[in-house]
Amino acid sequence: MPSEPSASGVSAACPACGESVPAGASFCPDCGVDIDASLPARCPDCEERFADDDRFCSNCGATRPRARTATSTASTSRRGTGSESSGSRSGRSASPGSPPDESQRAFRRRVQEHLDAGWEIERDDGDRVVLVDRGIGSVGVHVLLFLITGGIGNVLYAWWHYSELAERLRLVRGDPTTPRPPSNADREGTLETVSTYLLAGLLLLIGGWIATVAAIGGSPGFALIGVGFALLGAGAAPPVRRRLGRRHGLAEFGRRRTVDHRVVRPTERVEESCVVCGEAFDRGLVRRRRDETVVAGVPLVTHDERYNHYCVDCARADLFGGTIGDPPTAKATAARSEPGGSGSEDSESGEPKESETRSTAMESAADPRER
Repeated sequence: MPSEPSASGVSAACPACGESVPAGASFCPDCGVDIDASLPARCPDCEERFADDDRFCSNCGATRPRARTATSTASTSRRGTGSESSGSRSGRSASPGSPPDESQRAFRRRVQEHLDAGWEIERDDGDRVVLVDRGIGSVGVHVLLFLITGGIGNVLYAWWHYSELAERLRLVRGDPTTPRPPSNADREGTLETVSTYLLAGLLLLIGGWIATVAAIGGSPGFALIGVGFALLGAGAAPPVRRRLGRRHGLAEFGRRRTVDHRVVRPTERVEESCVVCGEAFDRGLVRRRRDETVVAGVPLVTHDERYNHYCVDCARADLFGGTIGDPPTAKATAARSEPGGSGSEDSESGEPKESETRSTAMESAADPRER
């Protein structure tokens, strides 16, 4: 009668039911799950429980470990040649679902970038992850609904926006081109703009009515309150807010040229190609040039506005003095130059100082719609 092989190592817990499994066991004695082929039931980073088909943690985005190393090692030493067939089977089963052009680490990084941008994991199918982006609506619409409905409309609008207008995006491993999600971004932007204009108009009407009644009744104090409401309404208008957001010093008057930068992140969809190398990109930088007339630092008239898009490498080389092969500055200048355009603006008409560029870059990053 052959003797039983001695079990080496310590016992581990079953990843499915959590019961203790003897060292060297291939199956859980409680639930019968295959220990070598099973996956851990909880995330090793945040202890969140995995679903059966999850490859990533829905809470922190960490990759789910493939199997328990200790039990797999003990089982391999006990079964001998059986591990070779098991390894070949697992290799054959993993190869069809693992596209060669993107590793698991790269796909995890792509998912994590969306999680950092505010998206949430709605469904995890391993090599396919469905993300969702939820919100409760714009502030302007909520303020307008509160003034009209007293709060009931705010609850309904927030529920409708959170459940019905949630944006969904599916990421597929091996497909570097992220599809544009079927979103309501355009409709949301239009609704927010209309609501902001309505709110500004309502404040202007209230301020004008108070100022008129106060002027007829001879009450300067109430007239000042009416003027304050009118100024508040004028400041709430989107064009006025945009101009106040990129204001300069109070001593600035006359014609002024500004250049600012905005970082393009992978979660954005950029249709334009790089102005230097002509390639499409998902990470890079947008450079915006403005020629406008300012009064007391506030831009009143915009005479010219142009955009240049750069990939990461060309932005580092062309804008920040890096060296990547041939210097692309000449190519970028040739690509940007147009008759009467801004191709020679950097050298002849005077580009802003670095401090001015950084200050306007902060303003541009705060409002990504101004691209």
